[in-house]
Amino acid sequence: MSRSVALIRGVGGPTALKMAALRAVLASAGLGEVETLQVAGNVVLDDGGRSPGQIAGLVRDAVRGAFGFDLPVIVRTHAELAAAHTRNPFADAAEGRWVQTVFLAEPARNTVLELPADAPEEAVVDGREVFVRYPEGIGGSRVQAGYIEKRLGVVGTARNANTVAKLIAMSA
Repeated sequence: MSRSVALIRGVGGPTALKMAALRAVLASAGLGEVETLQVAGNVVLDDGGRSPGQIAGLVRDAVRGAFGFDLPVIVRTHAELAAAHTRNPFADAAEGRWVQTVFLAEPARNTVLELPADAPEEAVVDGREVFVRYPEGIGGSRVQAGYIEKRLGVVGTARNANTVAKLIAMSA
């Protein structure tokens, strides 16, 4: 059976989920062996022959039903996640935690992302992913996932290169 990765956006703070409970809910929804990484909405699961869109809907419905939170879910197959990581022009940067991929729910309406004139970040829009390098760190940057979503007109969720690499290994 092939594995896919569900990225649940907005897990934390007032929408925090217990990972053991999330795994149990998703397994009972028919998603087979479910694993989580960190407490950030990273879920590796059996796709059961379902499309990424079907899985996203199933996960979103299960989270809403069990926890009461309507959180966007973006799904990539193992192959799609590995291909995105391979295409990331910043993947070899020394600080993997300062390189992010923003996974988009659909291809961006705009293919050019204008950054603030004084921003040190670099960004590349590539299909359903945006690759961003933060040479001065992510915490104080104005170029966060919300900034990118507004400018591209599509929902997304960001994961750093270290997390993406771990999710690829887990979903293999």
